[in-house]
Amino acid sequence: MKVFKFSKTVVGRGGRKVKGESMATAAVEEQELDPSLPACVNLISAILAMEPSDLVISHARACGGGSITESVQKFIWDHCLSTPGDFYAPYLKIFLKKLISEVEFDHGYVLDYLYELYAQYMTSFKDDSFGKRDTRVCKRISYIFPDGCSELQSKQHSRALVFTLQCSLNMLEGDTGCSIWPSSLFLSELILSHPKLFSNKSCFEIGSGVGLVGLCLAHVKASKVILSDGDLSTLANMKFNLELNHLNIETDMPQGSEDPSMVKCMHLPWESTSESQLQDIVPDVVLGADVIYDPVCLPHLVRVLAILLNRTKSDSCKPENGDACDESVGRCKVVYNGVADGKSKEAPVAYIAYVIRNIETFDYFLSLAKQANLNIMDLSDSLKPLNLLRYMQSFNQSHQQNHGSIRCEIDMNLDSILSIRSEMVGSEIVEVIHSWSAPRSLSTSTMYSFAQRDDIEVLDEPLYANFLRVTGLDRPYRKELLSKMESDGNKVVNDIIFGPGRKKYRYCKHIAKQRVQGLTNDLMKKGKHFILIRNPLDILPSFGKVVAPSFFELGLAELVCIYNELRELGQSPPVIDAADLQQNPEATLRGLCDDLEIPFQPTMLSWEAGPKSIDGLWAPWWYESIHKSTGFNQAKRYPQTFPFSLYDLLEQSLPLYNMLRRHVKKKQSSLLSPPLPLPDLPVPTNEKILVWVGDEIVPRDSAKVSVFDSVVQGGDSVWEGLRVYNGKIFKLEGHLDRNGMFDNSHIRLSLTRGKKVTSGMSPAFNLYGCTLIVLAEWKPPVYDNTRGIVLVTASTRRNSPNSLDSKIHHNNLLNNILAKIEGNNAKVDDAIMLDKDGYVSETNATNIFIVKKGRVSTPHADYCLPGITRATIMDLVVKEDLILEERRISLSEVHTADEMWTSGTMGELSPVVKVDGRRIGDGEIGPVTKRLQDAYKNLTQQSDDIF
Repeated sequence: MKVFKFSKTVVGRGGRKVKGESMATAAVEEQELDPSLPACVNLISAILAMEPSDLVISHARACGGGSITESVQKFIWDHCLSTPGDFYAPYLKIFLKKLISEVEFDHGYVLDYLYELYAQYMTSFKDDSFGKRDTRVCKRISYIFPDGCSELQSKQHSRALVFTLQCSLNMLEGDTGCSIWPSSLFLSELILSHPKLFSNKSCFEIGSGVGLVGLCLAHVKASKVILSDGDLSTLANMKFNLELNHLNIETDMPQGSEDPSMVKCMHLPWESTSESQLQDIVPDVVLGADVIYDPVCLPHLVRVLAILLNRTKSDSCKPENGDACDESVGRCKVVYNGVADGKSKEAPVAYIAYVIRNIETFDYFLSLAKQANLNIMDLSDSLKPLNLLRYMQSFNQSHQQNHGSIRCEIDMNLDSILSIRSEMVGSEIVEVIHSWSAPRSLSTSTMYSFAQRDDIEVLDEPLYANFLRVTGLDRPYRKELLSKMESDGNKVVNDIIFGPGRKKYRYCKHIAKQRVQGLTNDLMKKGKHFILIRNPLDILPSFGKVVAPSFFELGLAELVCIYNELRELGQSPPVIDAADLQQNPEATLRGLCDDLEIPFQPTMLSWEAGPKSIDGLWAPWWYESIHKSTGFNQAKRYPQTFPFSLYDLLEQSLPLYNMLRRHVKKKQSSLLSPPLPLPDLPVPTNEKILVWVGDEIVPRDSAKVSVFDSVVQGGDSVWEGLRVYNGKIFKLEGHLDRNGMFDNSHIRLSLTRGKKVTSGMSPAFNLYGCTLIVLAEWKPPVYDNTRGIVLVTASTRRNSPNSLDSKIHHNNLLNNILAKIEGNNAKVDDAIMLDKDGYVSETNATNIFIVKKGRVSTPHADYCLPGITRATIMDLVVKEDLILEERRISLSEVHTADEMWTSGTMGELSPVVKVDGRRIGDGEIGPVTKRLQDAYKNLTQQSDDIF
């Protein structure tokens, strides 16, 4: 162990020296450092230049082979701290604190005299001036261009370029904005190395700090330089530095000013910056150094970048040509980025110099930028600064006394450059809303409605010119339209529909037929879509004013295709009926806005009468009536007579309209269509079944018969029910004598007398033949055959064979329905019906069996249907060696029966446990009932009478 004894000089405030001695009693003997070594030279220069403490510590570690050894500490003392100099006390205090904490963190040995010096600073300087944020030192930054740089515009006549800057000495106390950071040096050298990227460009820097980047931009003759910072103290220091380097400060730079010696400085706190505050800033290049640091600030930083990068020349100047001002593509060529026909100037770009200190923070920045549609590229490998020799020297400005000079190195492995461009140049992030409709469907009224919003811009049929070009169709305005609108459909989609905008949303009014072949799939895949429909009865009468009506011109088939394609893409667009818009516009628009996930605005309900700037140039031919409106008008009470010449077209179009109308989500109330919710189906899979009606198979919602059919006119029809077991129909022959699913299925066959030539009762009018309806549904037994069912006796009597024979399986079921209503009101499963003499006949839907003392009885079929299932069970009773009686049964016999069940194709064999509030037997399923249930089940699985 070697003991060192030093004579110590402590630099006090104002250069006062405090002498004393200290013993380092625990120092490890090490080889002394050679002051001539490059690492040692850098360390001495960094301390004398009062560089940031982190930088000095890194040089100290380099001298000690990775750690701050005792010999490094001694070297710092001998060559810096014990030498008289004009150090600022705040800098020395902070540096010593950092030095000591770094050694202790590494579990190293701190020399006593460093502790003592730091303690003396802590106790000797307690006034408020110590460590103030505005403590400054002046530094000279010297860029020395090496040989081979003679062609650089930034070099000019002298090999050296020197900037003088007033900087902070108190970074660790919060005055970071007035410090010179490595990324600022990196970005400044990049500007000087690649001046063509910045000369004659309008440049805007965020977080400008000491103003070094701005000085370099002015040197390479950027056409406009705007510097900004969110801290007023930093901003004041920046202005001082600009004036120190002979640049003029302009707080309100005139529009179009391009004086390279004039720099504008603005206060720009990111968190409170608004778009209106930046509305006059239209940069070509945005710059920033070391701005990706605080996660809390990053969302605000990204928002500011998005605003600046979405700015174009057209944002800040209004074209003089009135047509060019129109946002509509219908009246003029599209103005995009200030240039017609979609040709734009080069998009603005941001260059951000950064050092990744925290990967999570950097990844967070990247995710925010992606959400803001900012396209980021790392140019570290392709855009590097030249090796301009750069030195930094500190000096006392009042005495011009130099403290030291240090070579400023750039670590290419740490410092990098990002290129950031907006994917939505010249706009906010625009969300497109597509409206699809047939002509004359209140589509223009709906466009006017959306145009009243403060967050939306509209396009009137942007694909119209492409439609005319592709189809070759003639219109009175064809020539003018093709000359003034973009007719390349994919350019329209990419550059106009999904191009830049100035508001949050863009509403595109589309006519379905204008979606012709060859358009990019993005048209359907991107944005939000909705379908606007109108009854062809209301469309066709006024359709022929400009164009002869036809199935193609109406375009309902294409509208159905659009709906189906969107559903296949997983979008399921909302469908709006024009009739609902007329009847209750506010409720309908509110529902539509909910579906589109945008807020409703009351301004959507009205607009001023007259032509609009958003109108397409075809407006004089089509929009005469809508120009007289100020809102959605009620439908006429007595509409005009429908022209019979369009009957065939109506017949073709109505099914398509009705197909879409079934998907209208928000129906408005009326006497005939109350706003009832769609009911849940007992078996949800039955939502998508096919039904045979007449001579065709149709989907469930299309399974309809004519209003002239006999079943509608007078219930003139018969029916039969069949059940499917294991892929086969049970008792098919028996069912068919009277009149593709595989299990738990029921088939209802209906045969009507057919369609009549005119309404009336006489079968003489039935000249079209019978109508067969085959309705197959997934339907397990409709009753609870495990726990049993409950019945009540109805007051409605079963009709007599004298009036309508029950042996006919007819569709005149009103008698049964009235009894079923009584059962529903009593909250039971079904109702027992009595004959005219008061004896039991059947329930409203099934046959009846009772058991008394082992004897099975069932009513005669005089007043009930002799059902196939009834006959099957009667056969099973006999096969099971039970006594069977077919006779009159009184209601009291039912009440006192030991067991009871009902039978029918729909429910099979259903035990009855209670009638009129009285328990049947012990209220449980009886043994005879269970025995016959098992026999019936076995029969359905094994019987040969299954086809």
